[in-house]
Amino acid sequence: MSSEEETDISESEMEECADKWYQKLKEGYGREKISAEVYQCPSCPGQKKQAYSFNDLVQHSSGVSKGGSQCSKLNDKAKHLGLTKYLKNKDSPPVSDEMETELQPTNDYGNDVDEKYAFPWMRIVANLPVQLNGRRYVGKSGSWLRNDLTKKGFNPLRVHPLWNYTGHSGKAVVEFRNDWKGFANAIKFHNSYELQQQGKKDYLVSQYKGDTLYGWVAKADYYNSSDIIGDYLRKNEI
Repeated sequence: MSSEEETDISESEMEECADKWYQKLKEGYGREKISAEVYQCPSCPGQKKQAYSFNDLVQHSSGVSKGGSQCSKLNDKAKHLGLTKYLKNKDSPPVSDEMETELQPTNDYGNDVDEKYAFPWMRIVANLPVQLNGRRYVGKSGSWLRNDLTKKGFNPLRVHPLWNYTGHSGKAVVEFRNDWKGFANAIKFHNSYELQQQGKKDYLVSQYKGDTLYGWVAKADYYNSSDIIGDYLRKNEI
């Protein structure tokens, strides 16, 4: 942990701290741009990657810098103030209205649509068919599921079946392209499975799942989970 994260600052030091952070960003410190259309916040502490469009990152940094003391430390607010100044001196890349609409997740089951999504865009598939072969469970390959999802119009990039000491876990992580089209495909999948009552909450409450596949988008909180999914996401974070 850096000394900047260990200590906070006073109200009178906020502007000075913001100016220092602005200069650091101008000199290339931090990495706010992940791809041509995807950004992350270099002023946020921690290892979870929360992805934004350029305009959303501006709103995020401005909101944190103006938030009350209960929302964040003054040191964090100052860094976000410096980031806001830095971003407002950059050109904003356009995002079409059609794309903005396509990126809205459904809220049919009370999901927190403001929760940030894990980056790179990933989706979790559960209840994949497995069978016992000797002492270990086996299942179909990742390429089989990728081809099946492609036929349905979700266009995944890769599929990673999750294995443990018992063999195939019956779960897989589906990876999408690292741009807004990839995010749109991930959200389209999420919405489709939610509407068919095959989302995360349905998976958790269903007592008899049969051969139904369940799927949902990996949220940022999965990076802290102790199960096989969280373990995979932490090991493969980019």
